[in-house]
Amino acid sequence: MAEEIKQAEKANFQIFGSVDLNDKGQVMSAYPSWYHDHLRDELQNEVDRMETEIKFDRIPKSELAIAKERLAQKQSKLLNLDNAALELRGKQKDKVYGVYNELGGKISEAMFSRSDMSKGLADARTEMIRMTEPCIEVKGDAAQIAKACNVRMTKGKVSRDGAAKIWKILGKAIGERTNTENLRRD
Repeated sequence: MAEEIKQAEKANFQIFGSVDLNDKGQVMSAYPSWYHDHLRDELQNEVDRMETEIKFDRIPKSELAIAKERLAQKQSKLLNLDNAALELRGKQKDKVYGVYNELGGKISEAMFSRSDMSKGLADARTEMIRMTEPCIEVKGDAAQIAKACNVRMTKGKVSRDGAAKIWKILGKAIGERTNTENLRRD
């Protein structure tokens, strides 16, 4: 019984909402829609502007029906965007914090230090391999979250860029930093 609850809890963890899926149910963007605040803000401003124009009769009567239809579509899109936002509570939030911190440490280890970079000791080929080839091991909760973030895993490992994507998404979800350069050692 306890195992079934754990499986259900893992299955309920969803990063991408219906707004992020295409007609076939596949994720169509690298990051979830709630990750980009400016897109939501622009849509909200557009809805507010359209409401004001309709309220103060700034739209010709011949185009009013079309404007109201467009407004309804934009309001629906804004509502879908708000509903797609990730809300974490309790144990789920604790798991996310744990994976966020764990991945942050692993990403930091996979990056050349700032001093190596400034001295020219960082090998460009090694840097490219770390970025693109699976080199960071993910297990348990981290593996489940990697799947939810639509990051490709090979033999239980993800690339540094894949781990950075997971780290950024989780950071945004819990209100922490999302710039991976903060992880680079001095």
